[in-house]
Amino acid sequence: MLNIQRINNSNYIFNRNNTKVNETPSKNNALCSVPMKSVDSANLMAYHPSFTSNNTIETQPSEKKQLETVLSKLDKQTKEVVHRLDQRGILANTDSNDGSSVLNNLYKIATEPRIRGLSDKQILTEVINALDNPTSITQKFGDIPNEIANEISQETQSPFPEQAKNVISSSCVVASMEFNLASKKPAEFVRFAQGLSGKDYSVDKNIKMSAISNGTLSSLWHLREFNTEYKISNNWDDVQIKIKPDRNAIVRARVQSSYKDPNERSCVDVLIQSALLNLGSQHTYDAITDERTGKFNSDKSGLTDFEKNFVEEVVFEQPKISVVYQNLDENGILTGYNCELSEMKQHILKSLELGENVIVGYTHLDENKQVNGGHEITITGYKQDNQGKGYFICNDTDDNKDNLIQISEEKLLPVIHHAGISKAALSENDVVIEAWREIVDEFQKMLKEEQK
Repeated sequence: MLNIQRINNSNYIFNRNNTKVNETPSKNNALCSVPMKSVDSANLMAYHPSFTSNNTIETQPSEKKQLETVLSKLDKQTKEVVHRLDQRGILANTDSNDGSSVLNNLYKIATEPRIRGLSDKQILTEVINALDNPTSITQKFGDIPNEIANEISQETQSPFPEQAKNVISSSCVVASMEFNLASKKPAEFVRFAQGLSGKDYSVDKNIKMSAISNGTLSSLWHLREFNTEYKISNNWDDVQIKIKPDRNAIVRARVQSSYKDPNERSCVDVLIQSALLNLGSQHTYDAITDERTGKFNSDKSGLTDFEKNFVEEVVFEQPKISVVYQNLDENGILTGYNCELSEMKQHILKSLELGENVIVGYTHLDENKQVNGGHEITITGYKQDNQGKGYFICNDTDDNKDNLIQISEEKLLPVIHHAGISKAALSENDVVIEAWREIVDEFQKMLKEEQK
């Protein structure tokens, strides 16, 4: 879900030569319950995830042995998918944060402990199918059956929230990032799936401070304000960041392991999306209700463009600029654009030329051009028909389709509110104002006023 705050803000605002531009028209229950509330030492063991009794393999065998072990866990159809991935060179891909390959991490899933209630065979199958067709990744929540809700309620000794049984997902931002991982960085995608479903229930990222934002002080500010768990090296250039889901993601993942319906999220989708939402919401996300709090958002759903930009930088280890294109007034009414639509198009096309997908947030506008919602999708390509009409090739994690779609540029460009753009995709004439500190101060003042 695209989260547009009442004040038209972002950590970055785009203008060309500081000139305002005129407006352009427009089953089997394998679940072990986990408490939903905070715990004390008395029930900590019940709260912490439990694991299957597989013995961890500390020595890494040959690639041939790893592949044989992975294949031994799979059915005939999934084995065929693995062979197809091997032919495409995906199993050997090592574009991960620690240099491990797709095959290395598949082998770990097959041989190391998984969280109890999650099957190593199921995790393997879900990961392999997502690698084969990343457009199958979805944001749609599954329903929580009454018997599971009652079990959780008994353990927590509190009523189960009714709104949590049938959630309308607001995880389009992080589902788009998950799609980008699977399609652009397959080894890192499998490493995430392995770490989040394994004994540590987390993934560590070792990145440069410059990948988060410009300058060490700015990076430290972001890490602290987002309540990120991190360690800095002695040279103050490298930082290790821990990414982990909230505890209730275990409940959601276990439910999906036994009650998944067509077009709903897989266990892997649940864990990755919950981890990224938790990171962006300053570790305030609750996977049961799909709600968050946090200091940068007065709405309980989704991530703002400011939060989305931080998560995208951490996940892809590359500094991004959250370029805001639409100019909204205090009532959320579109009053114009911060650059020409042709320039917006060039930012996107340049990003595609650099080999980058572009996650964009677009707004739903009523007849008065007032924002009444929004969505995030990923632009993966561009084409023109015989008449010269342009189309963006896009992935939508909420359209119930396992394929890419086409959206005409004349339809999409006017509704794009923001996009994560690398500096390399901006021209020398683009003036970018980094105003995130002022925006955070303004939001916190607004929040204090509301709490009086």
